[in-house]
Amino acid sequence: MLGDKAHGVTLKVMEYTYDDDLEELCPVCGDKVSGYHYGLLTCESCKGFFKRTVQNNKRYTCAENQECKIDKTQRKRCPFCRFQKCLNVGMRLEAVRADRMRGGRNKFGPMYKRDRALKQQKKALIRSNGFKLETSAPPPPSPLQTDYSFTGPLHALPTISKSLLPSTPSSITSTDYEANLYGPTSLGMAMQSHVPLTPQYQYTAFPNRAIKAECPDYTSSPESITGYPYPEVYPSASPQPPSLPPLVLELLRCDPDELVVQNKIVAHLQQEQSGRGRIDKPSTFSLMCRMADQTLFSIVEWARSCIFFKELRVGDQMKLLHNCWSELLVLDHIFRQVQHGKEDSILLVTGQEIEMSSILSQGETTLSSLVQRGQELTARLRVLQVDRREMACLKFLLLFNPNVKLLENQAFVEGVQEQVNGALLEYILSTYPQFQEKFSQLVVQLPDLRSLSTQAEDYLCFKHLNGEVTCNNLLIEMLHAKRACV
Repeated sequence: MLGDKAHGVTLKVMEYTYDDDLEELCPVCGDKVSGYHYGLLTCESCKGFFKRTVQNNKRYTCAENQECKIDKTQRKRCPFCRFQKCLNVGMRLEAVRADRMRGGRNKFGPMYKRDRALKQQKKALIRSNGFKLETSAPPPPSPLQTDYSFTGPLHALPTISKSLLPSTPSSITSTDYEANLYGPTSLGMAMQSHVPLTPQYQYTAFPNRAIKAECPDYTSSPESITGYPYPEVYPSASPQPPSLPPLVLELLRCDPDELVVQNKIVAHLQQEQSGRGRIDKPSTFSLMCRMADQTLFSIVEWARSCIFFKELRVGDQMKLLHNCWSELLVLDHIFRQVQHGKEDSILLVTGQEIEMSSILSQGETTLSSLVQRGQELTARLRVLQVDRREMACLKFLLLFNPNVKLLENQAFVEGVQEQVNGALLEYILSTYPQFQEKFSQLVVQLPDLRSLSTQAEDYLCFKHLNGEVTCNNLLIEMLHAKRACV
């Protein structure tokens, strides 16, 4: 299973040769392939073009409508469409060495071996049935809707001049969100008593071995992945979209309404500020921490109401939340930015848009690094076009981590993670059958998310020790609890 306590495997830099007898054609231009280059089988021409484009940081434009035909005879006519097609079919930016030395940064050895083994099996099966193996270049994929690029260097600009707190309609009730949920002892009293329930969903069609073959262990080193554009709507030729796995529907039902959460947080912040008076205005960083604190309350409330989580004892519930609270916070923020769709601004949980340069105006190196890494992860998930159903599954995969120490019911947590993995894989295979690598490319983002959340924790701890973050909130309580368990 994906959550097994497996150690990461160190991959040696190797060359993976190609069997000419398989007669594979380059997925970019249709020429004869020469081997595995930057993530998949391509010809020498497209290999060199892709390498030069990435290493020289070239930017192309298309003279037509970004739908140029790319084949063996016309591949040099439009470098823009050729490079977009390289990305569409799966060539990996991170596999190109930045130091211009010969030899790629080959991290895809197991994938190459597995792909080659499958092709050998296909060849043997066809020959055993007396058929001739024939392959052709796949049809060109639809062009990217938006030009994908990582954010450039960030520069500090003047500080924020306007208030971050929006005005809200009078119909929004000022609720003491913290007191209603948890009372004076915060998380300790939040956990419900154990109520044994019978699990409703079993995905026996997805054995552990099959899932492990598709996705690395979450604890492995983070790797950047560039994916494909995935359609949000189904082709008109399809009579109706494929039915969703029952577990995915249930996980989606557990998700809180974004507007309800936003209104609660805004009301709480307004009530808090009204108690302070107009003169005592919080700093930008302090206000961000208060937003994060209230978002964390909504995340704990979500977990408490979730299927499976209610079946655990309070001790295990707290251990799981202590382990993943920062990851869930970062994921919540990242997905909001994916939906926001802008690189030069950030959408806050209060519904306000703030210029990224304003946040960076303090000029702190650590803060700049956090914002930059967050934007890069947002860009990768935007390229993968992660949707709400997949996001709901990812949240459960973060929450139900069987590697958490001293769990009373580790087997149950492992079983939940396996079922969610199975449901996510089934959903992707049925919804995006032409992009079956989306599962592995999506879940492989989690190590980078964990790394980013750890850096955010370190920064928050530093600010807390310097007296810039108040102690009496759930954010700091969770920070102390997690550090005490390490």
